[in-house]
Order: sequence, then C-alpha cells, then structure tokens
Amino acid sequence: MPESLTRPTLPTFSWIGHLKEDDRDLLSSYGEFFPGHPGNVIIEEGAMQTQVFVVISGELEVRAKQEDGTETLLARVGPGETLGEISLFDPGPAAATVTAVQFSQLWRIADADLLQFMTENPGAGNVLLRTLASILAQRMRQMNPRAFGLSTYAVVDSPGVKPPDALEPVPTVTEYVVVDEPIEAHAGV
Repeated sequence: MPESLTRPTLPTFSWIGHLKEDDRDLLSSYGEFFPGHPGNVIIEEGAMQTQVFVVISGELEVRAKQEDGTETLLARVGPGETLGEISLFDPGPAAATVTAVQFSQLWRIADADLLQFMTENPGAGNVLLRTLASILAQRMRQMNPRAFGLSTYAVVDSPGVKPPDALEPVPTVTEYVVVDEPIEAHAGV
C-alpha cells in the first residue's frame, strides 16, 4: 500500500499550509484522518455541523436542495479544500451535503478541539484564524462581488430613486448613504 495511504499528513498548502511544520504535525494530532469512499456522505445538509474537514486526496461534491426538491451542484472540492469552517464562527445546521465521488482521504477536527489547539498554541491559532477569515471573505466576494462592496452602506427608503444594477430587480426605493451608526438606527426611515 502506498505510503500516503498509510501515513497521511496535513497538506503543506491551503489554510493549514501557512503553519510551521511542527505546528501542522501537532494540529494533526488533535483531529483524525479517515477514508471517504464513493457515495459516502461526509456532511449532511440540515444536520448540526460541529467539525472542520480538510480534503487530503480525492474529490467530493457539494450539493444543496432547492425549494422545489431538486439538488444543485454547488462545487467540486479536492485536495487542500476545507469544509465546515463556518461552524467555528456560527454553529448551526449544514447548508449543503458533501459526498465523496471518488476514494478520498480526509482529516476532521471537532470545533472544540480546534479551538483548544488555538488556545494552547496562540501563535499558530492566530495564523489559522486569519487564514480562515480570509477564506470566508473570499467566498463572500465570489457569491456577489458587486454587492459585496456595498456592505458599509445603510439602505434607506427613497421613492423614485433607482438602485444600482447590482441590486436589480428591486422595487422603488433605494438610496445609499454612508453612516457612522448601526443600520438599526435607520429602520423605518
């Protein structure tokens, strides 16, 4: 059996790749490596998500159910990709189902164990948090890059003012004003 199947290691690329080798080795001991065979569900949509996964090898699909019951392929993920990292910041049900489409090696760590690693190893923890925050920000930008830039503006009703194209179609209303107070202060304006 090939060495990579018997003694997996965390990747030297992706968000974990930013760690020093000894920190990466230590982090791997907080989680566990496991196989994903074709058809194995790794994360199930709607199930409480409390783990972060890293794809070591192989390929997985990320699918979400639509309101009409059909499934939509959101992504194919491969080596170095991370899954479930949102649960670290906002625990809740998984937004999609992740299924192995070919034999895959994965590593998983419980959110609590990853937080423990970060607490016990604050330098490495800082690197991981900054890298994860960067990944989440990139994903937000990819969802809607034009609207993402409007995130620092409050939306205030203003009949007759046409919204920017990025927000079409929106009925009547929108004016963008830069504000220094929370958006809640403008509710009902």
